[in-house]
Amino acid sequence: MSTTTANPAEQEIQALSAALDKTRQKDDPIALNNALIQLGQAYLDAGDVPKALTQFEEGLALSQAQNLQEYEARFWGYKGICLARLGNTHFAQIALFKSQNMAKALDHKALMADALTQIGLLQLEMGEPEKALSRLEQALSLAVSENDHQRQMHLAGRLGNIFLGLESLDKALEYYAEARQAAEKMGNLSVQCLHALNMGNVLLINEEVEAAVEQFEQALNMAAEIDNAGAELSALSQLHKAYISEGNIGRALLYGDHAIRLAREQQNETAEIDNINLLSAFLIEKGQFKKAQPYVERGLALAQTQDDWNWQLTMLSNLGYLLYNVDALQESLEAYQEALRLAQQLQDTTAEAHVYGRISAVHSGLGDAEATITTSQQALELAQEVEDYHLVSEQQILLTFALHDLDRREEAQIYCRQAVATYETMGESDLAEKARTLLAQL
Repeated sequence: MSTTTANPAEQEIQALSAALDKTRQKDDPIALNNALIQLGQAYLDAGDVPKALTQFEEGLALSQAQNLQEYEARFWGYKGICLARLGNTHFAQIALFKSQNMAKALDHKALMADALTQIGLLQLEMGEPEKALSRLEQALSLAVSENDHQRQMHLAGRLGNIFLGLESLDKALEYYAEARQAAEKMGNLSVQCLHALNMGNVLLINEEVEAAVEQFEQALNMAAEIDNAGAELSALSQLHKAYISEGNIGRALLYGDHAIRLAREQQNETAEIDNINLLSAFLIEKGQFKKAQPYVERGLALAQTQDDWNWQLTMLSNLGYLLYNVDALQESLEAYQEALRLAQQLQDTTAEAHVYGRISAVHSGLGDAEATITTSQQALELAQEVEDYHLVSEQQILLTFALHDLDRREEAQIYCRQAVATYETMGESDLAEKARTLLAQL
């Protein structure tokens, strides 16, 4: 393929291949090993693992023949990485341990750290987190002892991610802070920004909102300084989420609007609809229905553009709920009926049950008792199927009142007794007592 039609990765591989061919013509094993490493890494970056492995195996044979032990250790490590990516974990471990042992014999701390890192990541992938963490922490200790800030930054960040996945928040925060400190020593503002975001996320999960906000604001300032629009959007989105968790409507609106607008400018529809959903659901929860409506309508339009049925279902359900709460009952019913169609197409029984429940409430508001009973019974049947006892009890009480209004008192009493039993099953003694009082009145 000519360089005019090749993509940048292919162009780089072609250039490195040509350089390797020229190096082969010289009697310089060091230069040849370096050329093989560069081409192998390029193939790895491009995702062509078999070709990468070919380069590294040639380098391994060459370094063994020339007794170049440092290069041999490096090539064992590269071979291990390739074998791991190809799914051959057994031989990958063998290669990586050979790399580690040779590096240890050479007292080459950087190579030891790299081998331990790859062994740890492989063990993590194999479902051995304790062994993996031990290897990675050993690698980090080596990096710290050598004042190797690059490896320290990388390893501490990795460990932070792993501990976050294990829900060990204190350890995650500790390692993210260490990674950020190493990045600061290197003057790497991009990685400092990343770990400010990571630290903020951990603090937010731990419900330390004020401290989380401080980290997100620092990340926002760094993102602006390095002109990183993606990081800026992440920081705004997290500030939006933090103020929602705090219940601060004004701040949530401020940062939510900023995040939504920036996502739209970046044509990042995923981030835009995520932030719209967060903000609209929060406003609905706070009873700010009129403020929520334009966000929900924008979210619905986005979901329809993307032909995403799940997001359409979410937005239509929210739209139906807010319209119900501003007494636009007919419009609410239309939104819910469209949501019901999508829930059925998605075969989402839980969503279908809830939408039927909301439709029954709208029919009740419209004074249509027969339609209320029909849809409520459908909601009840589905709620029992998915074992959603809150929805079950809600529909049993709704049916009690609807049937009583039609003077079908015996049926009303049956559903009221069922509601008493459901509340008792749920351990809701106060609600069970209220249902008993209602039954006595019936």
